[in-house]
Amino acid sequence: MSTPDASQQSLGERELELAMREAELNRREATLRRAEEARAEEEGSLTRASSAPESALEERVAALARRERELEQMLGAVDAQRERLEAVRGEYESRRAALAERTLEVEAERDRLRDERARQVTASIELDERERAAAAIVAAAAAAGEAPIEAPEPVPDAEWWSKQLGRPLEAA
Repeated sequence: MSTPDASQQSLGERELELAMREAELNRREATLRRAEEARAEEEGSLTRASSAPESALEERVAALARRERELEQMLGAVDAQRERLEAVRGEYESRRAALAERTLEVEAERDRLRDERARQVTASIELDERERAAAAIVAAAAAAGEAPIEAPEPVPDAEWWSKQLGRPLEAA
């Protein structure tokens, strides 16, 4: 269940609870009014009984007006809370979108770095294999009693130097 549904449900439940309370109060008030009228009739004071319901009616009208103001305040608070919720939700969605975009950028950079590292490892393995092959040739020539063949000097990697210096070497 999402938060707006929960807040609407709790608001609906609260309104239902308030309506039930109001009905209960109306029932009690009617019971008291009937009892007071019955007592007034027994005493024979009809005038006193008629003035009591008028004051009770005025009290009831005042209580209803007060309750109406409270409900209006509650509705205003709920509306303000709903607006804040929408603002927070909008901010959350924008942050989530920014994070998703940044995640894609980071994954692309990670993949690029993995590829570069794989190229470096491959180049290192190839260089090691060339050095071992050259050493094996020298060892085989020495074992055969031939004149020692010197291992070929590795050719400096001009590409490596250009990467290190940022541009190709220039004659001085």
